[in-house]
Amino acid sequence: MAAELLVVGLNHLGAAVEVREAMAKKAAETGLFNAVVRDAAGLSDCVVLSTCSRFEVYAATDAAGEARLKAMLSARAGRSLDGVLYTHRGAEAARHLLRVSAGLDSWIVGETEILGQVKAAYADAAAEKTAARAEHLVFQRALYMGKKVRAETRIVDGIASIGGAAAMLARRLFADITRRKVLVFGAGTMAESTVRHLCSKGVAGVWVANRSLDKARALAADLDGGALSLEDGFAKLKEADIIVVSTGAEGYLLDAARIREAAAGRGGRPLFLIDIALPRNIDPAAAGLPEVYLYDLDDLRRMMTESLARRKKDCDRAEAMVAAEADAFWLALNAPPLPPSARPLTRALARAAAAA
Repeated sequence: MAAELLVVGLNHLGAAVEVREAMAKKAAETGLFNAVVRDAAGLSDCVVLSTCSRFEVYAATDAAGEARLKAMLSARAGRSLDGVLYTHRGAEAARHLLRVSAGLDSWIVGETEILGQVKAAYADAAAEKTAARAEHLVFQRALYMGKKVRAETRIVDGIASIGGAAAMLARRLFADITRRKVLVFGAGTMAESTVRHLCSKGVAGVWVANRSLDKARALAADLDGGALSLEDGFAKLKEADIIVVSTGAEGYLLDAARIREAAAGRGGRPLFLIDIALPRNIDPAAAGLPEVYLYDLDDLRRMMTESLARRKKDCDRAEAMVAAEADAFWLALNAPPLPPSARPLTRALARAAAAA
């Protein structure tokens, strides 16, 4: 088989959180992640899209390259990924990326974070010079389509982000959220999105704890909250009612013993824990403690089915838009080059269309 655009990956639908944790980018790979994957799989080019819910590699390669890539992914996961990995080739690979960018392949359909994650993945590959022509073109088209679908449909109505889902759960747990204090560990995009949603519901106060105190101060200033070091954040566990954790730690930032100690000092008041990190930052054993309510990314996905049902018509329209765009893109990508005599006429027609 000749080289063609290919995507091999896994996501929240078929891969448990433990598998996705093993695949996630390591701190030592920052700034060279695409090159690490490309070289490990013996590819000539690639773009890696790695988020809390998916790990996908886009490349222009042949059957041998596909086999090497799948073997490398299994080695990275530390287990066989037979039955877990999916593969799309050619036009289907393009359609898949357009669906991802449009939020149609997310556990919260229409979620806003994925568009930024696709943009960041493409920017990283471009900076590392691992993207070839096919990847450049398909990622550019995917970013365009992600914006178009959100502008022309209502798939973002209702709950459209992890942060929105977490805020909804908090309001279900607490009768009066305006009396609750929030402690967030981490100052990245996911942490910020979640705590902003909670603040929009009128929580009583916010603390931001982070390894970098400067980053904690920057986010806390925007939220009219307080900035803390990680150690000072640990000391606030007993006082907070809602704890959001999203850091780059590769082990449990909050183990069950620490959570048990915090819960014991709260006089029976419930403690709501939201772990939106990958790898997870909170020991899952904490969920079994009295008056402790722990939700991770997979829990949030399961809570979103009712929101999806209300947006079915818009989702169907978005799917049709993506399918048509993917077909048109693939035809244009593989069209034979125009003869020189036709190029001036084509440019003139394009200018006329743009002016219409």
